[in-house]
Amino acid sequence: MTAQQFVLELGRAMHALGSPAYRVEDTMDACCRALGLEGSFFATPTAIFSAIGPAGATPQTVLTRVAPGDHDLARLAALYAIRDRVVRGERTPTEGLGDVRAVLAAAARGNAWLDLLAHTAAGAGAAVLFGGGGREAAVAALAGAAVAAIGIAARRRPGLGDVQSALACLVVAFVAAAAAVAWPPVHAPIATMAAIVVLLPGLSFTTALAELSVRHLAAGSARLLGTLAVLLTMAIGIGLGDRLAALAFGPAPVAAPVRLGLGWCVLGLGANWFAFVVLLRASWRQAPWVLAAMATGFGGARLGSGWLGDELGACVGALAVAALANLHARGWRQPAATVRTPGLLLLVPGSLGLSGLTTALTGDFASSAPFAFRMLLVGGAIVAGLLFAGVLVPPPLDVEPEARRRPSAR
Repeated sequence: MTAQQFVLELGRAMHALGSPAYRVEDTMDACCRALGLEGSFFATPTAIFSAIGPAGATPQTVLTRVAPGDHDLARLAALYAIRDRVVRGERTPTEGLGDVRAVLAAAARGNAWLDLLAHTAAGAGAAVLFGGGGREAAVAALAGAAVAAIGIAARRRPGLGDVQSALACLVVAFVAAAAAVAWPPVHAPIATMAAIVVLLPGLSFTTALAELSVRHLAAGSARLLGTLAVLLTMAIGIGLGDRLAALAFGPAPVAAPVRLGLGWCVLGLGANWFAFVVLLRASWRQAPWVLAAMATGFGGARLGSGWLGDELGACVGALAVAALANLHARGWRQPAATVRTPGLLLLVPGSLGLSGLTTALTGDFASSAPFAFRMLLVGGAIVAGLLFAGVLVPPPLDVEPEARRRPSAR
């Protein structure tokens, strides 16, 4: 019975720390086989259905309610280590169950001032990578600090969490539009997108497409609709911020961004590296891999864009990131998400979808449609890259072969 509880709690913990539905199911199924159990699992973004029991016995059906969680790379790596120790027999399922619960109970590593600095760095760095100049970077850094302040307030007042994204977008759009009037020339759209880059649900959108591509239709459809709902509320927030700024200061002048040189792009990538290490709750041992993932994804996408165009170029970046992630997972028995998540964050198409929705708010539906199609194309290209990488560099088995031959451990 304890072995069953261990498998169920492990699945719940992986879901809470940002794992996609198919990864949760595969891990629970592999652990069952290693522990001499029979199980069948069905994971969605809000629930895990399990039929699990000893081999040859009638399985017990369990429904576990879950909520989509934030990415926490350090605690996810701790879960993988616990899983491996249990299936190798170094820890009993009872001890493993306690270890998993301890990981879940531990508060996510975080510091309000460090989060504030990370959001500021993410805004400035993303503005440079998005093609902005020094003024856009400065405005995005200031607006990013406002996003961090709203996030800190939302953690202290849970009711604020439901409107966090929309409120942050409203404040950021207002600040960017006001800066464009008071401190021209500032390209407000670049500053706005850069400041909210950490809030964009592009990774969830890509995960939804990946789940659909591996025929996990229920989870993929639910996650896709949730992503679109978040994008819509964020677009409404940006629209309100723009309108309020226009009423207060007048229309913002249109300014062409001045792209900075390659050296500034390197500094922007470094700023985003620091931000992602902090915001993804990576350990400092994982930090070099986060940097390698971001450089691989950014460089691969740039190279692919030169060969195939901007939309299909994302396929090259995603393939490079996923291949590196699988190599890291195979060689170090670490979660592939340590590399895959930060590497894909610079590729995901959330900004395209948000740009399309904010353009539609102006009534220009003809101009907004291309953004939606580009979002789908970029998302599909990323998923294709992930699937190709899985063939070229197969991911490791969830449970090592020698562990699969262990007798039942109840």
